[in-house]
Amino acid sequence: MRKLLRVIDSISEAAGMAGNVAVVALIIVLGIKVFARYLFREPTIWSYETASMLGVAIAYIGWSYTLKYQGHVRVDVFYTRLSRRQKALVDVLGALIMFFPLIIILVYFSIGRVAFALKIGEKLMETNWYPPAFPIRLVMTIGLILLALQGLAQFTRDLYLLIRNKAYD
Repeated sequence: MRKLLRVIDSISEAAGMAGNVAVVALIIVLGIKVFARYLFREPTIWSYETASMLGVAIAYIGWSYTLKYQGHVRVDVFYTRLSRRQKALVDVLGALIMFFPLIIILVYFSIGRVAFALKIGEKLMETNWYPPAFPIRLVMTIGLILLALQGLAQFTRDLYLLIRNKAYD
């Protein structure tokens, strides 16, 4: 089990690194957009949707990395005052009541959207570029699956702490 959790953690790390690369790509795309528009007076058709897709990819792919380092926003008025074991109890209950049901629904519908986009050849229509929707829908689904895996790893660690009163790894 420890090996599986390490594999999930390393996948989340890789996702974080991919997010870093996507941030650099986003900066380059936006730089090209600004130069083309203001220096050459030739706005690009593709830059707006490309920047939007990169932003979505950064967010979705970064979720698992953020969860690994417990960087997601939480209301911690009481949480910070709890012991490690009490925090684990809150996290386990939160995962069972909110996280897992929501992530299962999101992954299910996201897979459906990917299949639908592929089946009908869906295009994004914010500009006249009309890029295919399938790639970004697939990235969104992958990001949700990675978040589910990291959530499962975190749940396992919290449950172990709750039962054994010691950290898993």
